[in-house]
This record gives sequence, C-alpha cells and structure tokens, in this order.
Amino acid sequence: MARLASETERVDRKPAMTDPLQPRSETLTLNGLRLHYLAWGDAARPPIVCVHGYTGSAQAFNSLARRLADRFRVIAPDVRGHGESGWSPHGAYQYADQAADLAALVDRLELGRFVLIGTSMGGIIAMAYAVANPERLRGLVINDIGPEAEAGTQRITQMVGDRPQDFASLDEAMAYRRQISPITAARPLADQRELALGVLRRRADGRWEWKMDPAYIRQRVEHGPPPRPELWPGLGKIACPSLVVWGIESDVLSEAQARRMVAALPRGELVAVPGIGHAPTLVEPPVLMALERLLAAAV
Repeated sequence: MARLASETERVDRKPAMTDPLQPRSETLTLNGLRLHYLAWGDAARPPIVCVHGYTGSAQAFNSLARRLADRFRVIAPDVRGHGESGWSPHGAYQYADQAADLAALVDRLELGRFVLIGTSMGGIIAMAYAVANPERLRGLVINDIGPEAEAGTQRITQMVGDRPQDFASLDEAMAYRRQISPITAARPLADQRELALGVLRRRADGRWEWKMDPAYIRQRVEHGPPPRPELWPGLGKIACPSLVVWGIESDVLSEAQARRMVAALPRGELVAVPGIGHAPTLVEPPVLMALERLLAAAV
C-alpha cells in the first residue's frame, strides 16, 4: 500500500538528553518523496529554515545552527536529490518542485511564521517560496544568488559534471573538495569532515561516492540549469526584514544585481563579505552581525 504524503518517519531518534552540538536527524514523506532534514534547538523556540545550495546538503548550516540553537529552532532539509533525501523517479528537479517540497515541509511541521535562509540554489528556492507566501516570513536571507543567472552558474554546473565519480577514501575526497573550493579549504578540518559526510557516502566496496542523484547531474549538464522563476516583481511584496549576502569575489552574484535586489526588497539590506567568493558560509563576522539585527527585528 502506498504511503500517504503526510506520513511521518522519525529516524535516529535520540533520548531526551541529547548533545546540543549535534542535530536530530528526521525524515518525512512529502510530495511522494522521502525528505530528510536536520533539526536543532527546542521545538518551542522561533523557527529558522535553511536551504542549501546545489553542491551541498543540510550539513552546510551546522556552524550557523550551533550559534543559534540555544535561542531558535533551526530546520535544515536535504533538497530532493541531495544528501539523505529521496531521488525523483521522474527527474522532477525544477525550482517549482523544490519550492513545493519546502512549502510541504513547513506546513507539515506547523511552523507558522518563520525566518527563511537560502544559499545559492537554496536562495532561488527561498525567493520562490517568499514570493508565493510573503505573509509566512518573519525574515529572509538570500545568500549569494539573484533572480538572474550569471557566469558562475554554468561554471558550477560544469564543475559538478566533471568531478570524479568516487574516491578511494574520505580523506581523498576531502582533499579534492579543498582543491576546488578555497572557501571549503579555509574551514576547520572538523567542519570539512562534516560537510563531506553530508554529500558523500561509503559504498560496500569501501570507496566513497557522491550522494547526489546522477540523473539530476546529467539533466543539468545536458540541458543547463533549470530556468529560474520570474522573481523580480514579487520581491517588492516581501515585507519582512531581508538580507542579501554578497561575496565580493563571487561570480554567481554581481554587485549590480545584489544592489538591485536590495532596492527591490522593501526592507532589504546588503551584506558585503570581503575576500569571499561563492558562497559565504554565513558565519563570517559581517553576516553574523547583520543576521543578529534581522533576528532581533523579526522575532
């Protein structure tokens, strides 16, 4: 018998005395797919939902969540086709599919109004949700992405298409990730390991492979990134405090587009992160300062 879309599956449930530095691992079945997410902090606290980028997973927000979990409930899903979430049997990897998963998740968890953070691809998903549901948001953070694609988007697509399919060891995989991403290389080794475990799994033969759906990668390489929804007109309807985080050295978001976004958002603020390309980790001092201001105004 097929499962209902509202069915809830709890995995890796921990006893009441949990480690505050580690998230809870949870799974829901939504829109016909298994959707995995990490949850930090007490359920009674104000919620923050974080959506990762194309090459990432829910673990991308671990460092940020550890700074917020004593005051907020932080929810970070693995986007479909990524991490521990299910793979679409029909290749449904358009932004509309991903935004529908986000909508189903926040409704199933009964979050009410919440702060939404999206990095890169997750920023497109977040903007799509925000444009359709502006009344649900207490705050919005768009991390190094805009309504219009720029040169770096194709670079990332090609990089993912060209990367090795597997590695002899996790250390070898981490070394490769440092080679292709100076931002990853600058993070502490413990962070690098967490991030790697979010996007890689060990096979029965001992080698490590990517968790991302290979059909998703082929789809994007062969046909290009999915077309972005029309977002510019809707930005003006997002009344909550909003941050546009821009890595000054980014090739995915230009200064011109970032400033246009801030001008379009009724309560927009630009957060420029010097010395960083795509995408800031959100724990850089300028971002943390701006985020604290947003949270103070939003909650």
